[in-house]
Amino acid sequence: TVCVGATGVSYWVNGKAGSTFSWTINGGTKASGGNTDSITIDFSSTAGTDTITVVETDSNGCVGAPVQLAIVRMPLPDATISSSISMCYQDSATLTVSLTGSAPWDLTYNDGSGNQTVQVTTSPYSIPTGSLSATKTYTLVTVEDRLSCLTTLSGGSTSTTVTVFPQVVTPSIQHN
Repeated sequence: TVCVGATGVSYWVNGKAGSTFSWTINGGTKASGGNTDSITIDFSSTAGTDTITVVETDSNGCVGAPVQLAIVRMPLPDATISSSISMCYQDSATLTVSLTGSAPWDLTYNDGSGNQTVQVTTSPYSIPTGSLSATKTYTLVTVEDRLSCLTTLSGGSTSTTVTVFPQVVTPSIQHN
């Protein structure tokens, strides 16, 4: 299993000294190698299944049986955060992050005080804001799934603003 768009992925066999090898790749591109006992492959940026086939020819010219390996190209994980909200001074809220890919995930987000990385086991994931006295923006930065597929997140659905209304200060009671 590899991530879509993976590059420089190496495969090899333990062949006899003096042998040559013929590699065939269905769905990927040979980056290097091809006549030796190893090859490096760059994979397509779409999900699917590839097949790698290798055939060994020994120093006597005898050809071995083909050996195949099926490789699944998994889509990159993704994450989106709930829409912007407004709330009263010192109220709290819960933001919802929806994740795709293979759990568990390492999710990195920034709440204005720096990046925070949390391990998420189920989707959706909740980020509690705590009691807020000022407007705060939450931005999703990266998500990495259990297959080590990593996505740097960007776009409108990866950031949300929690708008905090000013504190209501009731004026003192006046009399005459």
